[in-house]
Amino acid sequence: MTKTEFQEAMHFGLGRAILYARDNHVQPFRDVILDACLHSRGVDPQCEGARADYMFELVNILADRQFYFDEVLRALPKAGDDWDAMQLFRFAACMVFDGDERAKKVMYESFEPGPNRGEGIAINFVQMDDLKGFLFAASKLGALLLADPGSKLWANGEWPMSVAIENCGEEETNAALLEAAATDTAIAAYRAQIAKYAEDEPSREVRAKETYALRYDQLRSKLSGSRAALTIWGKHASDAELERAAHGLLSAQTPEEQIQHLPIFRWRPFPLGPSGLIELCLSQDERLGCAAADALTQIAHPSIREAAFRLIRDRLPAREHAIEMLNRNFEPNDHEVAMNWFETETDSESRHRMEMDLQQLWKDHPEPASEPRMLRALYERGPCSFCRRYVVERLIEINELSESMRAECAFDANEDVRAVAGAG
Repeated sequence: MTKTEFQEAMHFGLGRAILYARDNHVQPFRDVILDACLHSRGVDPQCEGARADYMFELVNILADRQFYFDEVLRALPKAGDDWDAMQLFRFAACMVFDGDERAKKVMYESFEPGPNRGEGIAINFVQMDDLKGFLFAASKLGALLLADPGSKLWANGEWPMSVAIENCGEEETNAALLEAAATDTAIAAYRAQIAKYAEDEPSREVRAKETYALRYDQLRSKLSGSRAALTIWGKHASDAELERAAHGLLSAQTPEEQIQHLPIFRWRPFPLGPSGLIELCLSQDERLGCAAADALTQIAHPSIREAAFRLIRDRLPAREHAIEMLNRNFEPNDHEVAMNWFETETDSESRHRMEMDLQQLWKDHPEPASEPRMLRALYERGPCSFCRRYVVERLIEINELSESMRAECAFDANEDVRAVAGAG
């Protein structure tokens, strides 16, 4: 395996990287291994999470493992508020679970949470030290709220508390939080945030329902809001209101205003013909092009098929939607066309978006003879370990998961892949 192949396998979270490291001398790959320890290299960390457990498992079989452990701890005090910080703290937590008290000390000394990933990092302390770790994390998160009252934690602080409840019990967790809040103003602030979020849940549902009931002229002032809310509004809008929104999109003067309108047509076909959307999807502006292409996937029209081919030919930003656009406008031989698009795409994020669309194409237009090849291509070239679970499940269903793939799956970054392959 070359260094590039090994690096790609690590970034994809494939078990073959661990198997190769176990059976071969990988000291020449030290720089790419260290990089994958210090940085979150998954293509979709929101779904995949950090790759720290996987990387710890890989590093822990190496003779020079201590080098990587030292470098992670050296980087920890400088961790920010991003997925790399999640990676570092989780890697250090894996060291703690393996008995490294030095790692625990550095973790406690280094944790200064931010609003984006502080909550996710805090979970490690709960998992390490139960209520003691939870109260430490609650105090740190509460201090963040006190320092910046306008700051909003990613999920309003609930995540660490839910883990504490699961590990220690609801009554014990609430009692410990109440007692600590009496003497720690930061914990009191954290507790108040949790309570406020719970109290606001009914009103959030009411506000959502009120949004869905708006006319388009009332909705216009709320277009900068939740993309999901706009999508649901479009799904339930009357034909007349949907047409008004379509005219609003075509009359929009700026890319930002156009982007704000486009989620409305994610689940309902754009009612004024595809030409306006096609023009937008061919934009060099990635956000605009992808949002327009997303809307075009709801429409069957020859011009959309032509646009899909142009997206690929000119390597435009929205090309990651081309297979889904082709699916709605399918013709014979499109299986081969779509496979070629996926296999020749060099950008891993674009391939990620194509992964599920490629499987959906075979589901909607079955071709059993070529499906195993398609699934093996997804397994080899699909960069997302979260999506890989469904590929492995399907390979098992059609009895096409090879023994070598099954052996790799036992060391995959996705625990679900390990379980599915083991059960299959």
